[in-house]
Amino acid sequence: MTVTRAWNSFEDSDSDDDNIELEFFIGKDKATKWSKTPLTIQKNYKRDRDAKFITKNEMMAFFGLLFLSGIKKGNHTNFLELWATDGTGIEVFRACMSCNRFLFILNSIRFDDRTTRNYRRSEDKLTAVRSMLDQFVYNCKTSYCLSEYLTIDEMLAPFRGRCSFIQYIPSKPAKYGLKIFALVDAKSFYRGNLEIYCGTQPDGPYNMSSKPFDIVMRLLDNVTGSNRNLTCDNWYTSYPLATELLKKQTTIVGTLRKNKKEIPVDFQPHKNKAVNSSFFGFQKEIMITSYTPKKNKAVILLSTMNNDTSVNSETKKPEVILFYNSTKGGVDTVDQMCGNYSVSRRTRRWPLSIFFQLLNIAEVDVQEPPTKIRSRCYLCGRAKNRVTTIKCSSCQKFTCKEHVKAVVICE
Repeated sequence: MTVTRAWNSFEDSDSDDDNIELEFFIGKDKATKWSKTPLTIQKNYKRDRDAKFITKNEMMAFFGLLFLSGIKKGNHTNFLELWATDGTGIEVFRACMSCNRFLFILNSIRFDDRTTRNYRRSEDKLTAVRSMLDQFVYNCKTSYCLSEYLTIDEMLAPFRGRCSFIQYIPSKPAKYGLKIFALVDAKSFYRGNLEIYCGTQPDGPYNMSSKPFDIVMRLLDNVTGSNRNLTCDNWYTSYPLATELLKKQTTIVGTLRKNKKEIPVDFQPHKNKAVNSSFFGFQKEIMITSYTPKKNKAVILLSTMNNDTSVNSETKKPEVILFYNSTKGGVDTVDQMCGNYSVSRRTRRWPLSIFFQLLNIAEVDVQEPPTKIRSRCYLCGRAKNRVTTIKCSSCQKFTCKEHVKAVVICE
């Protein structure tokens, strides 16, 4: 069940406490368990039943209604419309809980003890979500074995409220939000690790470097030494990173910025280079490729996984570039899948925005990886670009009707 598996992303499997106090909702760990602090929200309600404790089942029902609102494309719909009784609402919402109860849980949800938040904020800007985030990341690392192809890129949790570390990324659909560095499986699109960018942290245990080299090493901390490959763009890729990952038995494929001092002059773009030409360079276990897609343009790529000069006969592109194109879009695919059935609601609280984004990620993680049902005929190639749904019974490759031989067998 999707709700149960999503709940497990936030919960400590070693605990069996079913009661949840609504002063704040915090992920369980061995140190804090379910935090027990006196409730102050009850004094704002005349009746005890309007602010009563909730159980684990009721909290999972709250998760389920959020997921259902995303499936119904109602994440920006007014709550009163979802609970409408004139036939335009959704009946399961009314059958699950009242609208007031749902809004009470949504308004009261917290992820830390706010009585000590100011003290902890002096060491950590993310103190409002730190316990939940650490438990979520731990469960992600231990719940799934990633494939051999990984990718790192940025995600953006949409948010336009007041926050000291809000980011502007014009290439993302939301434009403004909270930036998340994510390690994603390039095959199943499962997210294996993540880190929220919050600028320069105060002096303390969470004051860590935000350089691309250090971010990659932290995200890969639990998978190094496993002979996996990392695909990343030119913001992360560098020669020192490639040599360091080789020491940890991890290869890398990524584009390079042209201002890197390690790139020889011959690999830089030049007007005399022929279009679709490729130039290769080798040094010990590292290969650099320069491909010219247009006149006076060049795509420079570094790889420690490939060591040959093979070029695709149809596209005229090196095979290492085709591999990079096939594995670089893992994080963007997760972003797209999160947006399809987003549970995010409009909010002025950035911790709640992160919580919604983690729910979206958990929803993607519990889904089955997408399978291709249509693809280009491998015999026609890219020239004809003929798409088909027929697969060869022996090699399981997509083949169009022109290259299919019908076999008639009598009874």
